[in-house]
Amino acid sequence: MFLYIKKKMVKKITKRVSKKIRKSGLSPVVTTVLLITLTIAITVILFFWFRGMVIDTITKFDKNIELSCENVNFEAGYSAGTLSIVNNGDVPIFNANIKTGSGGNYQTREITEFSGGASWPSTGLPQGGTFSGDIGSEIGSTGEITIIPILLGKSSKGKRTFVCEGQYGKQLAV
Repeated sequence: MFLYIKKKMVKKITKRVSKKIRKSGLSPVVTTVLLITLTIAITVILFFWFRGMVIDTITKFDKNIELSCENVNFEAGYSAGTLSIVNNGDVPIFNANIKTGSGGNYQTREITEFSGGASWPSTGLPQGGTFSGDIGSEIGSTGEITIIPILLGKSSKGKRTFVCEGQYGKQLAV
């Protein structure tokens, strides 16, 4: 009999505990909504992560534009505040960056940002094209300037500019 009473008590306690457990849990609808929301959030995060990894390729002459920088050939000179650039190569120079400074302090600006750079051709400097502009008042005595070519290429999003690396630039003493 003692065993029978124990079994009855265990059944009563088990029923009470199971009722409490069922009442304190999440409903199936709430759980489903949470799982769907979590899945969508993870999908969006992965989409933007992979999207950032894909680089839009810019081409010029049906090859990667970075390879065109090797073929850029231009002469640059600076005298009495006047900068002159002559494009001797086959690659048109769309624009140019001017890196000024000395002693580790450098500043880079596009040539069109200088008042003397306003005469830069809007279509760029074609083969054999020349540019001359007075930029000396805005540069001062910085020690050195580097002219870095900017090329115009095609991408899936239309025409885009590409700044060549510094190794393709011309360094001039001021």
